[in-house]
Amino acid sequence: MIYSPIYQSANMPTGYRNYLSLNHEHRTIPYGGSGEVREDGDANYGFKDLKGDNTLHLEIPELKRDSALMTLVQAINAPQTGIFSIGCVSDGVEDKHRFRHSGYIEFCFNSASTIADAGHYFPLFFDFERLLDDKDFAVRVEFNWQLQSSTFTEKGISGYTCRIIMNTYYAETKLAAQEAWQETLAALGRY
Repeated sequence: MIYSPIYQSANMPTGYRNYLSLNHEHRTIPYGGSGEVREDGDANYGFKDLKGDNTLHLEIPELKRDSALMTLVQAINAPQTGIFSIGCVSDGVEDKHRFRHSGYIEFCFNSASTIADAGHYFPLFFDFERLLDDKDFAVRVEFNWQLQSSTFTEKGISGYTCRIIMNTYYAETKLAAQEAWQETLAALGRY
């Protein structure tokens, strides 16, 4: 997996952490993927344009295994939103009989002029932070909103995408980690 683990300590927050960062690697979209399993046990199935096409969701293995991720991706790609998904993944992790869940959802504005300026993502991040605070969101999870420069090669457009990397903190049971993951994705989906 590409995620750094979250270790519990006496200094860890009791609730969520939400922050914004930059990924300085450039990427191109669409990206390919054959589904070949890598050393980390995951696979890349390539970019699928899901905006407004609910039938394609059923072809994505990551979504078949994770109903909470499926619901979030469907919410993002609904016809009335101004965004669309770029990629996603999720996985459970067990370490020394403790459990957590991690993954990401990557999305982009559905506007060439809007994606040209990374600053357009900040209001989404800021308003989500306010929503979590206003609702006293108590799930022990970390959200990293990571902006990345990208080129949509078929459209000849460059700009920025946003990947929200989510890591729940360790829980004592697999069920508790799964419930934290589901609640985390549900909060994003409602937003």
